[in-house]
Amino acid sequence: MKAAPAPETAASGLAELRRIGPLYRRYRRRYVIGGAAILGAVALRISVPYLLGRTIDVLRGAAQDPGASGLDQSELMRLALNGGLAVAGVALLGGAIRTLSRLMVLGNSRRAVHDLRGEVMAHLVRLSPSYYGANSTGKLMSRCVNDVQFVQSLLGPVFMYLSETAALYVVGLAFMFSVSVKLTLLALVPFPFFLWGARALAAKIQQYSRDSQEALAEISAKVEESLSGGMVVRSLALEDFDLDRFSGRCREYRDLNIRVTRIRARLGAGMTLLAASSTLVVLAVGGPMVTAGDISIGEFLSMVLYLNLLAAPTGVLGFVISSLQRGAAAMARVGELLDTEATLVDPEQPRGGGLKQGAIEVRDLTVVLRNEKGEARTVLDQVNFEVPSGGVLGVVGPTGAGKSVLLQVLARQLEVAREQVCYDGVDVHDWGLTQLRRDLGYVPQEAFLFSETLSANIALGRPQAEAVELAAALDASQLSKDLDQMPEGLDTIVGERGHNLSGGQRQRAALARVMLMEPRVLLLDDPFSAVDAGTTDEILTGLRPFFAGRTTVLVAHRVATVQHADHIIVLDEGRVVERGTHEELLTADGLYASLHRRQQQRASLRQELGGGD
Repeated sequence: MKAAPAPETAASGLAELRRIGPLYRRYRRRYVIGGAAILGAVALRISVPYLLGRTIDVLRGAAQDPGASGLDQSELMRLALNGGLAVAGVALLGGAIRTLSRLMVLGNSRRAVHDLRGEVMAHLVRLSPSYYGANSTGKLMSRCVNDVQFVQSLLGPVFMYLSETAALYVVGLAFMFSVSVKLTLLALVPFPFFLWGARALAAKIQQYSRDSQEALAEISAKVEESLSGGMVVRSLALEDFDLDRFSGRCREYRDLNIRVTRIRARLGAGMTLLAASSTLVVLAVGGPMVTAGDISIGEFLSMVLYLNLLAAPTGVLGFVISSLQRGAAAMARVGELLDTEATLVDPEQPRGGGLKQGAIEVRDLTVVLRNEKGEARTVLDQVNFEVPSGGVLGVVGPTGAGKSVLLQVLARQLEVAREQVCYDGVDVHDWGLTQLRRDLGYVPQEAFLFSETLSANIALGRPQAEAVELAAALDASQLSKDLDQMPEGLDTIVGERGHNLSGGQRQRAALARVMLMEPRVLLLDDPFSAVDAGTTDEILTGLRPFFAGRTTVLVAHRVATVQHADHIIVLDEGRVVERGTHEELLTADGLYASLHRRQQQRASLRQELGGGD
């Protein structure tokens, strides 16, 4: 995993906003309508102080000199009522247009974030397993959920409030300049000082926001780890220890968010001080101007109302700035994920037709993997072998020898250099990923089942399979014997990750799933590790007709599982140290023979003690 980037300046953080340009452009028509509605609503809001001021000046003039105005008391009342109705009508119309603007802009933000989530998920499924080995599930979940949610604020509230604030200032200042240029300029004096301070605070908000989001990712990773390893935690009575680790990460997240809140509070206080300072200038300078007759009382009242209207968006500006910085930090994290290039991609002109023979050839295969700290480790080193069409290759070796990684490579789950792995004499890079994987039946050691019915899990790769075919796969995998133990048979919900089933049942369900797909090449990564020796023999007997005509690579921990393979290779520390048939390897008296003797001794000891496999 990449090291966490150093805190960026506000400018570099905001540079990440270019990534959301395509999302804006995709719904530009709605954003244009929303922007126009915002402008219209602002114009109507600003016109209220203007209409109110004009009405007050007319009424004041008529009240001071009724004869000159030619209006009696009833006409004055009618004039006041008309002015009030005009203000109310403008306010109602402005409210309706303002509602339209929010429906357009906020609705767009949800549509755009829906697209972004789809884009992130589509990119994640294209990344190879090596990427997930270097990045924890919790951190990736945090980016997909929490960070994308912060990006939504950029596409909705931030856009809306920025547009509204800009429109209010432009239209409001135009009205204010029409009343008095001098008074307006004096009222704007505090603004440069505020903007200078706000810029420094915004940079800190961006820095702490990114740190808090990283801390939230750590919490997500810890929760995922604790839930997945809950059985281990309880069996070792480590509940308090695990809770302390979780609490420590929560405290770090809390402290970072408190820092952000304090800075936002300082920013909000600055906004309030700015509005109060500007109002004070208008009162101090505008009062004598009214007395001198430079402006009317109605115009003076309009100026005060204009400042109050500008004070609201100025106060919201604190939220906008902090949300902008937080959203920019989130977009940077999402961008890092999207910038990760998928190493497993389709060629420009993929080989068509699918596998015909299923022959496998591996030449000088070397695989280097990295952990979350970025440390490299050579897992496979110069591995060579061939499996003819219809042949069965057995792979054995001690734990950590690289057997599972070899199967992942053959299943096209890990990227390797060109000319190292070929199917039917064609480099794996020249086959289309989807077509090749359909021809490869891969059963990993850790069988994964979805929280669905057992039948749905088995028919996952071939949902149109008939009941007879499903029954045949169940019989061959020996899973049919366990159906009477399940409350609803094939309709039993297996639960998340198949936790309602035993380890052996999960493995046999995964095996039945692959058998139902009828692949050209069968890749079995020790699918009997959770099954007793007697059941393993029964499964292998049932699989022999299925092996016929298919190329099979069988990885096993037990030597007895692969003893009938056409050819066997022995891996140790990533290298092929022995190869041959079962009899040849026993005669060679090397690692294979040593594994065989130890396993026979353990089996004899279990029989003497009366234990199971």
